[in-house]
Amino acid sequence: MSLKKILLAALLALTMANTPIANAQAKNDFEFVATVNGTPITKGLFDLSLKAAIAQGQKDTPQLREAIKNELINRQLIVQEVLRQGLEKNVDLEDQIAQMRQNLYLQVYIDEYLKKDPITDQELLEEYNKQKQYLGGGDTATQYKISQIALRSESESILVISRLQTGESFAKVAKDVSLDAATKAQGGSVGWVAPQQLAQPVANALGSLAKGNFTKTPIKVGDAWVIVRLDDTRSGKIASFEASKSQLKQAIIQQHMNDVIRRLRESSRIVQ
Repeated sequence: MSLKKILLAALLALTMANTPIANAQAKNDFEFVATVNGTPITKGLFDLSLKAAIAQGQKDTPQLREAIKNELINRQLIVQEVLRQGLEKNVDLEDQIAQMRQNLYLQVYIDEYLKKDPITDQELLEEYNKQKQYLGGGDTATQYKISQIALRSESESILVISRLQTGESFAKVAKDVSLDAATKAQGGSVGWVAPQQLAQPVANALGSLAKGNFTKTPIKVGDAWVIVRLDDTRSGKIASFEASKSQLKQAIIQQHMNDVIRRLRESSRIVQ
């Protein structure tokens, strides 16, 4: 966890601990694992940290519990020092708390979904076979490392191709003119992709490109025109079903969440 997140979580706990209601609960209901200059560290916070550590594969041992308790003490010391120096003014606490709340609610929703409808090995295997088929159906898959420049019109694309043919750097031109905000800052670099992840005209063009070359004819993709360069290729073995289970589970969860969000958006009034 980053220092900023550590401070935020601890600041939130400290803020709640200093409210009258929280103080009353602390006296009557809360069990403490330690206090730091009079500020309690609740067993609830300790248990949350322990649960997170176990979920990441650590074993519940006395040593782990002691390490977690000391970490919480250290965090509280940093929080108190931040408050002493008045540095909390540099933290956008309200928005960050709102973001943390959203993340927690999202996790609660997913946990409830998995509790009501656990993902079975059969579902995981079906997803594995579907993704394997998507990659060609074999035990290996070819990937392309590509860069691209996206433009508004065919005529503009032709002019950009002329610049590239005179020897201008693909990365420099991409930074100058590309409309693709996601790749522009990286000189147009898209990274490694499978052919099935690309628009069909782009995938077709890659098959005739040599490493280091770019398309000499603009390719229409949706409302844009793109120029694609093939940076490298590789062939890798597709991971086994057992090794892929975690990613497969996340893929199924993401599909479910996409369906839920689509349904909620359709039934909601959203003004932008």
